[in-house]
Amino acid sequence: MNTKDIISGLVTPIVIITSTLSYAAMIFSGPLASRLPMGIGYGLISAGIMAIVFAIGSSMPFAIAGPDSKPVAVLATMAALVAADVTRRGHAEDAPATVMFVLIAGTLITGVTLYLFGLFKAGRWIRFVPYPVIAGFMAASGGLLAVGGIRIATGTRGLLELLMTLGRGQHWIQLLAGVAFAGGMHHIKKVKHPLAFPALLLGATLLTHLVLHSAGYSLGASRQAGWLLDLSSGASLPGFWLMKSMTSVNLAALFRASGGYVALFAVTAVTLLLGLMAIEVEARIDVDLDRELRLNGLANVLVGVCGGMTGTLSMSRTLLNYRAGGRHRASGILAGVVCLLTLAFGTKALGFVPVPILGALLLQLGVDLLYDWLVKGWNSMQRPDYIQMAVIFLVIVAWDFVAGVALGIVAACITFAINTSRLRLVRLGLNRTVYSGRVDRPFYQQEQLVRHGHSIQIMWLHSFVFFGSAHRLLLQIQEIIKSQSGTCRSLILDFRQVLGIDSSAVMSFIKLRQIADREGFDLVLSELPPHVAHALQVGGLVGDGDNRTCRVFTNTDGALEWCEDKLLAEIMIREGTLASADNWLASEIGSEPMFTRLVSYLEVVECQSGDILIQQGEMGDSLYLLFAGRVTVMFRTLEGTELRLRSMVGHTMVGEMGLYRTLPRGASVRADQPTVAYRLTQQALTRMEKDDPYLAYAFHKLVIRTLAARLDFANREVASLQR
Repeated sequence: MNTKDIISGLVTPIVIITSTLSYAAMIFSGPLASRLPMGIGYGLISAGIMAIVFAIGSSMPFAIAGPDSKPVAVLATMAALVAADVTRRGHAEDAPATVMFVLIAGTLITGVTLYLFGLFKAGRWIRFVPYPVIAGFMAASGGLLAVGGIRIATGTRGLLELLMTLGRGQHWIQLLAGVAFAGGMHHIKKVKHPLAFPALLLGATLLTHLVLHSAGYSLGASRQAGWLLDLSSGASLPGFWLMKSMTSVNLAALFRASGGYVALFAVTAVTLLLGLMAIEVEARIDVDLDRELRLNGLANVLVGVCGGMTGTLSMSRTLLNYRAGGRHRASGILAGVVCLLTLAFGTKALGFVPVPILGALLLQLGVDLLYDWLVKGWNSMQRPDYIQMAVIFLVIVAWDFVAGVALGIVAACITFAINTSRLRLVRLGLNRTVYSGRVDRPFYQQEQLVRHGHSIQIMWLHSFVFFGSAHRLLLQIQEIIKSQSGTCRSLILDFRQVLGIDSSAVMSFIKLRQIADREGFDLVLSELPPHVAHALQVGGLVGDGDNRTCRVFTNTDGALEWCEDKLLAEIMIREGTLASADNWLASEIGSEPMFTRLVSYLEVVECQSGDILIQQGEMGDSLYLLFAGRVTVMFRTLEGTELRLRSMVGHTMVGEMGLYRTLPRGASVRADQPTVAYRLTQQALTRMEKDDPYLAYAFHKLVIRTLAARLDFANREVASLQR
């Protein structure tokens, strides 16, 4: 422990105790005002235990925890509603015990829930709470705190009573004093010195007592006039009192307040999250949210067992401790010990703190929250988000946090559905004109596929497919099919990056299959994840039956090849083909006589399925002109794994890169079926260049045209992929 830790550990409790006194006065007001001494004990127990537990266990050694304004706003609402409910049912005398029982139960329930969230590592899910919902909770907390501060400063129970008393000219002085003190607290925050706020509290207290003494008010008269709290009997421990009063507790109120527990947990968890985010930025550290959740839960359970108030990590007090130089756990432990010592021996002295100061503290906190979320939010939030936040704020202020939580959950679900449906389910959409897959075909087939490429549409899907995104996909496909004017023959949907699919989305795909039946195109699905395939099978889209309009392939290359073969069969029957490889080669080389001269330099090679034409690593000393059949280019990795690079169908060439570069082969070429090819060796090419230069020139032009066509298509494919 160093000097700065000691100073911080003695200064921070001044803020903690004053704030806790304000929170207790807000909760125990109106019909519960007579139990304020017990409320102070209820708050100071929490302040002491929370500070010590967090100082010992937090990943931030300078952390300060205790009662916080946002959960206190929920507690005050719960206390008022429970008291009103019990009174309305004719049991007004049971209200104090019932309220205390409900509040302590809320602390225990919040603690257990927070601990379980941290235990099951669910902390990351809290980060997914929609920002407008968080903003609505925070703004509503600010509104309730501001109203509570005014009520405390003026000693009134509600808005109607406040307006009536102000109309009669009463409590104006207390209200103005509270507003003045709140203004001073707002401006003193600009002073970075850690003693600035305690000095303001001390100075305001002395000034108030001096003015009251000059006006002729004694301590008793000041308490009677509402300037000071009556704590002459000192604070009491709520736990002991509650055990004696259990017969007066209305247990049914515990269940009627269940919605309040949900709101209390939600606001406490959100307050912890926002506080940790701010502290991470200020202190430049990384915090384990799950650990802090478990610690916060454990601290609240201990506090609840002792009959204390729900608390959490305090961002403002932690940053005050950090800026004051506190870097070790001793400062937080010392702050907690001071709070407990105050509860044991010094609560009577708290009666000297002027009530307007307590109201001013809540008023200042509330106005700051309202300004941060309602005013600043207008410029920092999108209009739909701001409207959603404002509606949640108004619902909480008009009714309670329970209604706000319910609205927030509904709004979050609707917002998620709307925003997710706006996401592009189609990561990439191309057609065969610009995307060829891994099959090299003869030039005339390639030419036809490029010319009629719009007949084969390919879409790569991603993300999670649900009813909103699936419907948008269906509309997008309908627009594409309509624009093709009946020429679409195949639609390939790649599911490789799809995370999941719901039942309603399956119905959209069934509707898509019906469109395919009506419009006369094939629906082709590829790379279905097992869980997606199961959902589509259960839904009836795919299965073992005869379904000619919906086919499933293990990979997109296989699906595209099948679609190309089907399209070529239709096109070639209609337009005719060059049936002979000799005719193809004669047309490419220039004439029949030149082809006859070329054959003298070629040798015929016949391969069976599985034979190797080219071996990876061997020197490139020849190329092959495929006459008939099919080959696949395979690359073997250092680990021994074979990867399929491309497949090639007859009337094309392979191996030209190794021949022209005279480098070792970069990949192997294997026959997929009985294959016939012409082989041109390096020696034969050299001899051709010497004996028949014009023929060699024509052959080189053939190679250049083939490579140029491949490069041109690759460029267009790359350009399409970069859209």
